[in-house]
Amino acid sequence: MAESAPQPQKITKQIFGETYTIVGEASSGYISEVADFVESRLLELSKALPTASKTKLAVLCALNLADELFQMKEVSAKTNEIPELEERTKKIISLLEEGIIGDHF
Repeated sequence: MAESAPQPQKITKQIFGETYTIVGEASSGYISEVADFVESRLLELSKALPTASKTKLAVLCALNLADELFQMKEVSAKTNEIPELEERTKKIISLLEEGIIGDHF
């Protein structure tokens, strides 16, 4: 029996004074948590820039979140290189232990 596609979840959420209907495949709890996170970031920015328009705050929030995402991707890419390096190191050690490379370093 084929698995059915996840049913989209639909929630209504107030973010920074505006009401949004958010639809996604994640659980409604997760969607709500993401919306709350975005609102908290907007509130932080609004305290730092009290005269900024909602549009400006939204763009700055998006830029900050995109920057965090890019930084996490960079860290992740570097982390993914480590297992390859570890595997190569294990092979060299194995060759040394078997005496194929030689008796001396």
